[in-house]
Parts: sequence; C-alpha cells; structure tokens
Amino acid sequence: MIDESAARALHRQVRVLCWIPSTEKQLNSKVRAVNDTWVKRCDGHVFFVDTQHHNASSDVIELGVKDGRGHLTEKSVAALAYVYEKYGKDYDWFLKGDDDAYVVVENLKFLLSHYNPNTPVYLGHLYKWHLREGYMSGGASYVLSREALRLLNVNGIRRNKCRLTGDEDVEIGRCLHDVGVSSHNTLDRFGRETFHPLNPTTHIGADCCSQLSISFHKVNPDLMRVVDHLLYRTSVYGRNLDMKSLQLHFMEPGIVPPP
Repeated sequence: MIDESAARALHRQVRVLCWIPSTEKQLNSKVRAVNDTWVKRCDGHVFFVDTQHHNASSDVIELGVKDGRGHLTEKSVAALAYVYEKYGKDYDWFLKGDDDAYVVVENLKFLLSHYNPNTPVYLGHLYKWHLREGYMSGGASYVLSREALRLLNVNGIRRNKCRLTGDEDVEIGRCLHDVGVSSHNTLDRFGRETFHPLNPTTHIGADCCSQLSISFHKVNPDLMRVVDHLLYRTSVYGRNLDMKSLQLHFMEPGIVPPP
C-alpha cells in the first residue's frame, strides 16, 4: 500500500485549472494521451483548438483562432481571456501546458502551496533571452496565480496591451510584466530545475533535475503513458521517502532578481 494522505490533503487545499492549447488533428493522439495520464489529476482542465468541425467532448473549446505556430500567441491570449471569464474565481492557480507536456501535478501543487494565489505570481522555467525581466518557457508549462490572471486580463488583454503576434511565451511574459506580475524562482533548494523545456531523455543526468520535478516537454503519447505508469504504478521494494526532508525542498521561493 502507498500512503497518499499528504498528496490528498494538498489536493484539497490547492486548486489548479490546467489549460492546454492543441489542434483538432491531435484529439485522438496527443490530447487522448494527456487525458489518460496527468491532466486527470488537475482540479479542472480544458483544451483549446482551432475552428474546424469535430465531434469533441465538453472539455474541448473552439476559440475561433486559426491553427498554426504563427497564431499561437493569439490563441493563448484568447484562451487566457476565456479562462478568466469562465473560471477566474473557481481556482487558485492556472497552468498552461502543451499537448506534448507531462506534468507531475502533486509536485506542482506542493510548490504552489508556498505561495499566495491572491498575489501576482508567475512560475515556470525562466528564460532571459529576449526580455530583461525574463519569461517562462511555454513548452515547459507556466503557471499564473488567480491575481496574476486577473491583472493580465483587466489591465492587459481587455485594454489591447498584449501582443497577438511573436513568440507566445515571450509575449505572454512581456504582457505579464507590463501589468505588474513578477517572475518567481522555481529552483529547489539544491539549485535544480523543476520545470523542464525538453524531453526527459535530454535532461536526465546526475544533477539535471529536482527530485520533485514538475514538468517535461516534447513527450510523445507512448512515452507519456510509460512515464505515468512508472510514477504511479511502479514501486521499488525497500525504498521509503523521507517526507521531512521533502518538506524543505522549496525553502526559499522568491521573486527572480533583475539582471
């Protein structure tokens, strides 16, 4: 037997909506794999697709935005507006994940438990290539607090201050910083990353990843199911987690200092 009492308690305390942009052609492949694995551990979820006709379930929303990488920023802005209008008061946190991302929701919720969702918080894998303040990798998944989502919509999207073209993660990061939402550190206490922008096989190494890693990107449906099985249906005899040490894993969450 596995004692999941700590995870269950945290599940009730930290409410996360997961939203995933995708396309109609992925409904029976990537979207199905996400539905079969990690997204069912979110408190709610929704997929956003293009305008093509399909026989989709109620968790798939057509945004009226064209498909294609060139329209990804516009799709995310429209999705964030929809999420705020429909779910903004129902959840504490809002995670954007790609349809080829894998997220360990329990680890995500543990990290989020260190923050107040009523303050503007923006979390993920930090890049500083294009913005002085930095932005979170879209592929690695990023998270907004309830207040960050409100500020983005009320002071950004509704006032047409968020760009609809350009790299999606850069432009969402730019708009968030413009409305006063700060990037926060997601490294563990050993300085290891928790949100990973590449495939697990690319990252894996002795010092690559936090023991409480949260996300990986570029995970195909087969690998997604394998990872899910290994995490939730496989145990190693004789090994027990030291829960006290894990409680100290994220001792110093804080705002990322400017360069």
